Amino acid sequence: MVFYNNKCYTRLFWPRVYGYLLFFLITGCKVIKNYPSPHPFVYKTTIKVDAKLPSAEKANLINKIENQLSDSLKVRYRKKGFLRKEMESPPVFDTSYATESIGYIDDLLRAYGYMYGQVSWDSSLVQVEDQKRVTTNFKVVPGKVLRIDSLAFDFHDSTLQALANANQKDSKLKRGDAYSNEKVSLEIDRLLNIFRDNGYLKITREDMYAQVDTIVAALIDPGLDPFEQIRLLEEVQKRRENPQIDVIFKQRGTKNPERLQQYRFRFIRFYPDLSLIQDSLVTSKKDTITRNNISVIRSKNMTKPGFLARNNQMIPGNLYRQKDVYRTNNVFQQMSAWQQVGIDLYPVDSLGVVDAEVNMYLAKKQNISVDLEASRNATDLITTTNLFGIALNFGLQDRNLSKQSVLASTNFRFGIELGNQGRIIQTFQTSITQSFTIPKFVTPFKIKQERRFQSSRTLLSASGSITNLRDFLRVQSVNTSIGYEWINQKNRNWYYSPLNVEFVRLFKTDSFYKQAAIIPNLENFYNDGLIISQYLIVRNTWARSNKVYNLKIQLEESGGIFGNFKQFDLNSRLFRFAKADIDFRHYINKGNKSWAFRFFVGLGIPYGKQYDTSGKIVKEPSLPFFKSYFAGGPSSMRAWQVRQLGPGSSDYFQGANTFRFADFQLESNIEYRFPLGTLFGINLKSAFFADIGNIWYRNNQGNPALDAGVFRLKHLYRDIAVAGGTSLRLDFNYFMIRFDWAYKLKDPLFANQKNGWFQNVNLLKGQFQLGINAPF
Repeated sequence: MVFYNNKCYTRLFWPRVYGYLLFFLITGCKVIKNYPSPHPFVYKTTIKVDAKLPSAEKANLINKIENQLSDSLKVRYRKKGFLRKEMESPPVFDTSYATESIGYIDDLLRAYGYMYGQVSWDSSLVQVEDQKRVTTNFKVVPGKVLRIDSLAFDFHDSTLQALANANQKDSKLKRGDAYSNEKVSLEIDRLLNIFRDNGYLKITREDMYAQVDTIVAALIDPGLDPFEQIRLLEEVQKRRENPQIDVIFKQRGTKNPERLQQYRFRFIRFYPDLSLIQDSLVTSKKDTITRNNISVIRSKNMTKPGFLARNNQMIPGNLYRQKDVYRTNNVFQQMSAWQQVGIDLYPVDSLGVVDAEVNMYLAKKQNISVDLEASRNATDLITTTNLFGIALNFGLQDRNLSKQSVLASTNFRFGIELGNQGRIIQTFQTSITQSFTIPKFVTPFKIKQERRFQSSRTLLSASGSITNLRDFLRVQSVNTSIGYEWINQKNRNWYYSPLNVEFVRLFKTDSFYKQAAIIPNLENFYNDGLIISQYLIVRNTWARSNKVYNLKIQLEESGGIFGNFKQFDLNSRLFRFAKADIDFRHYINKGNKSWAFRFFVGLGIPYGKQYDTSGKIVKEPSLPFFKSYFAGGPSSMRAWQVRQLGPGSSDYFQGANTFRFADFQLESNIEYRFPLGTLFGINLKSAFFADIGNIWYRNNQGNPALDAGVFRLKHLYRDIAVAGGTSLRLDFNYFMIRFDWAYKLKDPLFANQKNGWFQNVNLLKGQFQLGINAPF
């Protein structure tokens, strides 16, 4: 890179400024107040774990050990502003704190299966003026971990024994796994859930226990044969070299026999119109309707009794099951008609039955809302200006339509986008949306599996919108769909729409045609069209220790059925395509800091036909513009403005102020998130991030100038873009405002120059992005 002489000062000055700023951000400023001079005080505590463990497992163990330290050895700083850290009144150092901590650490190691661990400590004193700072260092050698050799159940009650044996395959304890008290506790919880789902309403943790290390227990038997004692001692020696443990779950003797009694549901009573704030002066006559031991006791005709009975999982006469109670509560709690739902149980020990009362507190039936929102355009399908927008929303809700908790929502939206090229208003947008959420599957046939789902509902929606990009393009769109959403027993969220109809009509202006003359392919991208599609979305979230995983898979196809009819395929300009997206996210939380990773891949394949400008039938060259992939903006490749990256390493669109989209996208994002402090009650946060990815065409659409924009595996490294930057984030708890600053570290536009690395990179010439909430 060549610098002119008049830029030499700037080139040298600004890196130094940012270097010093980065140094102070990392090191910060520590202040100690009210220290106990002249006595030595606790200044720092370090922990070193000497073991060959995976880095994540070792970090997790160190974090647990830190929590076990004596409170007087825990060093606590309070953040003041951006850089200042204060330690207030540190305790006088005493060796008893270290001795006490060693006992706590030993207990922790044993709880996690490290039976032969060793813990040692030392300290050092450094005097700074009149401060006598003591650093305490702990060295922890966990030793070999204790592993499970066998698992067994020994319950006096034959039914409990049979249930435990039948479900042993789902045990939290597996042979060869590391032993820990936490796993034993989880196994007891698992057994309790099994028993409570089979009628044992009153059984508790006090009714069972885990017996471990039976060989050591046998050695203290005074009547043990000497030869058997020698054999057991040899076994103990072997287990010391390769420590193993046997775990047996047993039943305690109980003074309360009802704890080991199985119960059945008897009477189920619903109170569907309770109020959280009761007026003691108002008394209302209650109406009771009873069918098959299910009673509906109401003072208002707000809910249909059959609707309540249909969603109830607690069936009179059936064996008590805890999950039936939870499911009933969850199903009604998720419905819009009620603000709060609770279930009270009343067991009758002498009869072995239990009565249930479902208390349901009504929510406000109708709601009108008016919202004013401001946003920066990052996802608009028409514009590429990434400008500031203002929208006014009017909403009307009915939470209990048809007395069956059907949620009806009507929304009106009026928005404008402010321009930056001598024009105050750049874009007008008006839309209306009507939707209905029905808390059951509405299908022409019965779905037997529905009662097994945690929740299920049908969604109906219809919307229309007009977007007017002044002097360029006007878009009218209509959309209607039906969909089914449910959560299965594995807590996976599914959504399937068997019918989604979208119609888009474009009105092009002279300005559009002028730009199309510069970019010939623009006419192929913007066309009227119809979509008759179906799509499936699967979401799954799971966690392990301090790690959280999120996976979303979306499949969509359009025209697979209706495209076989000419009146739809060609005459109605039906778009025919198949599309698949995978979005995987991974979070690692370490206190108030975290790592966030995202990987996205999406591919769309058009396979329909259309008329070209000469009236000839040709294959559709690309996806419809409102279904295509794009990169850039505050939630994607942040060093580029929205829809201003790609395709590939093509320079075809360089210099043209138009969007860029394609049929294939590959992207990965990494963030390290950390807090900065608090300012005026607002939590200040930051992040360092990197974005890697691009978009590509499947073919050159008959234009050789687009060859560099076609995906080829051998050119992947050349075409990949890399961005890096940092962020300032204002966290208001309910939402977060994000200011991102990013640089083009690898720009595929300059692929012929060092593969695009560090071309035209200037410290002060990055890309600013304004976003709401985290990007992923």
